[in-house]
Formats: sequence, structure tokens, C-alpha cells
Amino acid sequence: MAMNESSNLLLGATHYSRLRPQYRHQNSLNDSVIQVIDNTYSTNRRASSVQSLQTLFSTSKPSTSISYPRLQHIIRKQVSPSGTTAASDVTLSLLKQNKVPIHTSHHRIDNLSTYSKGRTQDEDEHGISIHLSNATTASICENSEYNDKKQPIEIRVRCIFSRVGEIDTLNERYTAEIFFEASWHDESFKIGSKYDPQMGHFNPQLVVLNHIGDSLRHEKWYSINKTNEENLIEITEHHKIRGVFWERMELNHFPYDVQELSLSITTPLTQNDLCFIQNLDKPSGVNRTVFSDQQSWHLYEHVEFTCEEHREEFSLNYNETHPVVVCTCHVGRKCGYYIWNAYFLIFLITSASLCTFAIPPSNTHGRLQITCTLLLTSVTFRWVVNKSLPTISYLTALDVYAISSIVALCIINVFHGVISYIYYNQLYSATSQSPVTTNALHLSLYPEYSLCRLDRYAFFIFLTLFFLYQIFILIWTFWVPYKRRYAMSNKDEENRAKFQNKII
Repeated sequence: MAMNESSNLLLGATHYSRLRPQYRHQNSLNDSVIQVIDNTYSTNRRASSVQSLQTLFSTSKPSTSISYPRLQHIIRKQVSPSGTTAASDVTLSLLKQNKVPIHTSHHRIDNLSTYSKGRTQDEDEHGISIHLSNATTASICENSEYNDKKQPIEIRVRCIFSRVGEIDTLNERYTAEIFFEASWHDESFKIGSKYDPQMGHFNPQLVVLNHIGDSLRHEKWYSINKTNEENLIEITEHHKIRGVFWERMELNHFPYDVQELSLSITTPLTQNDLCFIQNLDKPSGVNRTVFSDQQSWHLYEHVEFTCEEHREEFSLNYNETHPVVVCTCHVGRKCGYYIWNAYFLIFLITSASLCTFAIPPSNTHGRLQITCTLLLTSVTFRWVVNKSLPTISYLTALDVYAISSIVALCIINVFHGVISYIYYNQLYSATSQSPVTTNALHLSLYPEYSLCRLDRYAFFIFLTLFFLYQIFILIWTFWVPYKRRYAMSNKDEENRAKFQNKII
């Protein structure tokens, strides 16, 4: 009897090894579960004899097996959202009863289940059964999570600024005509030769985000192309957008600033539905020949793409984020007008204040009158220049230069007041006392003589600091603001080289 049972076990193992390729093809269990079964069986076969197997079979209870279609039913059920929960509940209930579900109808796995159900004195077999159940549960959960994840559709975008109109720095807006394309592949093969969003076909539902008022004119049409890659159908949505667009002006380096003119495109769909990427097969760029504001701005050729996230603050679905693609071109302000009409005039007003040192210290009335007039002129001139800029909470480069000049005028004005006080104080001291020595007599006759040396030193100090400040402003201008202009020019050259390589 022992030999027969041992023969049955060996035959069961042979039957399992013969059917294992088909089992691996049909079953959705991981290879790790089968490897655990192989290792467990080989260990038990080496450690156990025919007599121990006979004793084990005689003490074990009759086992019940679950057929293979039941396992297929569980795996098919995991595709639904509640599939993972149902599989986990079945596993947990069986573990509480110290039972392990049988995952196949093969004889070898049934024998291993019989070992665990018999609750024998061998603790290793009980641990193996629990590990087998946990591995199966983990496999079902991983497959469920993989099926629940939905890959977002890639929307390849392309943007051409065909016409850029007036750029209004004061109101932070610009006018433009922009050609925008969005392309994606149809993997459902249900479109055929005609695309219609109203027939249930996928559509990204693109919306312009930064237009102003009712000035937007939006034309849209579609085209279908068949790609060479796996015969996929590429759908392209063409947009022709004309209107006034809002753009926040960064005026830290005014009038040497480089501004961004952007078009923001968003969609009511979430990031789980689609994502934006730049279309590298088709070039993007800027048409500079019809730029109407060429006297005030320099328009660069390249276009940059930035992907952002947009959240609806006053929506019930606050946790959902919507993708936003920002297409940006750059313009650099031509600063010649502001150099001659702002910087140069402020330089002349400030340098004219140094001429007051030519007036004798005794004529303090004339010195203070000139410096106060220059100070009021600088303040008035600064208010006139600021009328062409929006109301901002930070200082521009022109503001820093104008305010520093006003501060220099105030310092010179205060110095003249101090010199005037010292002069009249010495004059009072010389006239109130009778001269005893020659120096005292000379001081009483010429009270401003002792102040000429102090006035001369102050003049050279102010003159040196003034020219050092002008040199510093000149170096800063070419090091910080113009550094970005050089970067924009280099990007134009790279974009031009890529476009020529695609043509060749």
C-alpha cells in the first residue's frame, strides 16, 4: 500500500511536470509562486521516505479541490474595481480557518493543500501554505492595480506666432495671431476616414486661458493622417487664434528687459486623461517679417513650451488638476529711447550739481538755491518717466538709477548747508572777540579761507564716487540684463540650425 501511494505521488509529480508549460500559459500566477512549489516539493521528497508519506496520508483528512475555471473566474473578476477586494476577502477568510485555496486542479498542488489542511506536526508545511496564499493574493492585487491604471493620451503640440502686433507695457497685454496644432494617435481604430467629436471620438477640448474680453477669434478644423508606425491614425486639430492676450510684464531690468509673450492652452480633462508634449517632428517658430512694433521691440525666432498644472479653486473637484501648456516667444525692448531721454538727462542733472562747488563757501544762498532746483527737477522728471510703466511694487533698473541720483543731490545739498553753518559760526566767533594773534586777525578778515580746503576735499570725493557709480551701472547693464539677450540669440541660432537640418 505504501508503494502504491508513493507511486501515485510520483505519478502526480510526473503529471504536473508534463502539464507545467500549459499551466504557465493559462494561469495568471507569477513565476515566483511556481518556484516556491518546486522548492517545497523537492525538499519534502528528499527529506521524507515512503513510510513517512504513508503515515501522513493516513492521518490527513480528505481534501477538496477547486477547479481551474474558478480561478479564471476570480482573475477575470479583478478587472472590475471591486475585484481586488473580493479576492482579498476570500483569502483572509480561508486563512482564518487555517485553509489554503487550491489554485489549480493539478494533482501535485492538491497534495500540498492536503498537507496544510491536515494540520500535521510539521510546521514547515503550514508556513509554506500561508506563504502560497499570500503570494497568490499579492499577485492578484498587483494585476488589479496594473489594470486600474490608465495611461494618459499624449497630445503633441506645435505653435507658430504668425503675426505679433502692438505690445502694451502699461496695460500688460499684446495682440497676436497664432497658429496652434495638437496631434494625437487613435489606438481604437474606430474612426476610419472621418473624424467627428460629436460621434463620440476622443477630443482634448482645448481652451485658450489668457485671452482678454470678447476680442478672441477662434477657428478650428481637423485633419487625419495615417502614420507608418504600426498603421496608426494621427488626428490633428488645427487652431487659428486672433485676439488680445494678457501677459504679466517682468520689469526688473527695464529698459533692458526681455519680455515673454505666451499663449496658455488648457482643457477640462485631468492629467490622468492626457498630457502635453512638444511636437519635435514639426517645427515651431515666429514670423518676424510682419511684426508691427519693430521700432520699440526686437522679436526672437524660437518658441519655448512649458507644461504646468491648473487647479480650479472654487470647484467641487478641487483635488483634480488640469494640464496646461504654455507656448512662449520672447521680445527684447530697444532701449535707445530711454538711454537718451532718461539716463542721459539724469546724468546731466546730477553732474550739474558738482558745479556748485565753484561758488565760494561764503555764497551759501547761491549754492543751496541751485542744488534745491536740481533736486526738484530730478523728482519731477522721475514722475514723468514712470507714467509709461504700470504700477508695480518693485524698483526697475531705471528707478534705481534715478533714485540714486536724487540721493546724491540730497547729500550735496546737506553738505552745502553744513558748510554754510560752519562759515557763519566762524564769522560770529571772529567778530565777537578782539584779534590777539596774526592768525586770529587773518581769520576775522577772511573767515571762509579755512573752509576752502575742506570744500576742495569734498569736491574730489563726490566727483570720484560719482564716476565710479556710473562705471558700475555700465558694467552691471552688460553683465546682467544683456546676458539674457545673448542667451535668446543663441537659442535663435540653435532653432535655425535645427530647421535647416530638417529641410536638408
